[in-house]
Amino acid sequence: MMHTSRHWLFTTLPLLIATAFFPIAQAGELKLALANSTCAAMKKVGHLYRHNKTVKLTYICKSSGLLAKGLSGGALSADIFISANRKWMDFVVKNSLVALEQVSSPWGNALVVATPKNSSIQHFDWQSLASDKVTTILLGDPSTAPFGRYAKEALEASGLWDRVKGKIETRKNIELLADSLGTSNANTVGILFKTNLTNQLRQLTTVNKNLHKHIGYYMAPLKTAEKNTEVTDFLNFMKSNAVNEIFEAEGYSVNAP
Repeated sequence: MMHTSRHWLFTTLPLLIATAFFPIAQAGELKLALANSTCAAMKKVGHLYRHNKTVKLTYICKSSGLLAKGLSGGALSADIFISANRKWMDFVVKNSLVALEQVSSPWGNALVVATPKNSSIQHFDWQSLASDKVTTILLGDPSTAPFGRYAKEALEASGLWDRVKGKIETRKNIELLADSLGTSNANTVGILFKTNLTNQLRQLTTVNKNLHKHIGYYMAPLKTAEKNTEVTDFLNFMKSNAVNEIFEAEGYSVNAP
């Protein structure tokens, strides 16, 4: 019995003392508020990042408008915000959540018209949206989803909005729209980002970029997280060639720094 007690003292007690003075390192945590259209690519980035970094990544994927409003109203908290357009990044800057000089624009995208893969629609162009071959047009909600706002801009600029608005149905986010479109009837089309086409969809045409504002993504740390070394490390990683390759493979255009 005495031998056992001595063994405990010489083996376990030093570990307890060391732990008291040098606590075991805990994994860091990053909360990423991501425009829905970037979520798939960012999860691939996160998987790569965690190969060499012990950190917990939390992905909050919603439309840019819902994220911006949630962050501003206190319903959401995050360390980094990625918006699918300038409007919602400007919104959080105006509300003093993000410093303007911290905002970068790393990627671009394109808007396309797509249909369910088994649809018989052929020989389609932008003006075909007003034809009898299309009975339903799915758009993102223009009030909160940037891809819906870009689509509405393009329809208004080309004089089609009033002609087709009776056919329009909206969806809250781009993943929901892609899923809905994939199971829709053959006379339904949707307008969405090129990067969010799925195996259930077939692209019909690319929307003329001159019909809508430039599609750019905007990224910045929240002011409350600017001095967090985990945030700094992650943002530096976001500038790497490995991350650029992920976004290029997903169909984004990578902007020069």
